[in-house]
Amino acid sequence: MTGPLRREPRFSGHESFVCRYGWLPKLHGAIAQNPLLLKDEAQATIALGIGRNMVKSVQFWAEAFGVVESSERGGLQSGLLGRLLLAKDGWDPYLEQPESLWLLHWWLSTHADIAVWGLVFGSAELSRFDRKQLVASLERLAVSIGRKQLAASTLEQHVSIFLHSYTREESASDDTSWCPLQDLGLFEEASADDGKTVYLVGRNVPLGLSARVVLFSIVDFLARSRTASCGLADLVHGAFSPGVVFRLDEFQLKGLLEAVEHEFGGAVRFVDTADTQRVTMNPALLPDWLECLLAAEEESNV
Repeated sequence: MTGPLRREPRFSGHESFVCRYGWLPKLHGAIAQNPLLLKDEAQATIALGIGRNMVKSVQFWAEAFGVVESSERGGLQSGLLGRLLLAKDGWDPYLEQPESLWLLHWWLSTHADIAVWGLVFGSAELSRFDRKQLVASLERLAVSIGRKQLAASTLEQHVSIFLHSYTREESASDDTSWCPLQDLGLFEEASADDGKTVYLVGRNVPLGLSARVVLFSIVDFLARSRTASCGLADLVHGAFSPGVVFRLDEFQLKGLLEAVEHEFGGAVRFVDTADTQRVTMNPALLPDWLECLLAAEEESNV
């Protein structure tokens, strides 16, 4: 099976800020009124209630999450996830539901081409690591793609932003400084024998991961792989697959596939026999809200 096409990973752009609670819906609503808002830092700080040093970071994260995208007129417009989640008739205009966070996590891991997200959520190899090990893995990745001149401070900051996106510091008392992805419970922290903090990924049941988000991820995975079907093993263990990104084992994914089949009829069919375990999508039976995803994938594959 051909895996999804990838672009060169990015190691910076987020500045020194995680995506904070409230940034995404606030910016999405603001650019609907003024698509050129972020071109005027002074105006952006007032409209969004942020500091000047946060403006570039807000745009980076909003684009990385698919909430906004560049428009032909030079400003910003609603992106695919912005339209799906944050529009007036969207799933979750204020990002209050866990399923929305799972969908944002999926998009960030599979579409944003951010180096550390691709490293940890492109495969399940890095499911237990400490900070030093993750930095070393990033350094090897950088060398492998010809980015040998990256400063150690760049890699350190990149890892720090990643870890703080999913783990909450006990000393943080201000809810607005939290990243919404922390609520997913994807990461656990433990102490190794040498006293170092070790991060464990995907040890908890993915609470709030809904059938429609799983359907979105399956269709997205298949479309980016340029196929309409795949084996269950590909869906569980394949690069940037739902199983890997959501850290699902075969049993969990089978249960979610049953929920998808029950809720969405023949949109996705799972054949589970003694000699065949295969998932097939039927584009003609997909819900209307997936049309924009398929259109975007067709455009990117041209």
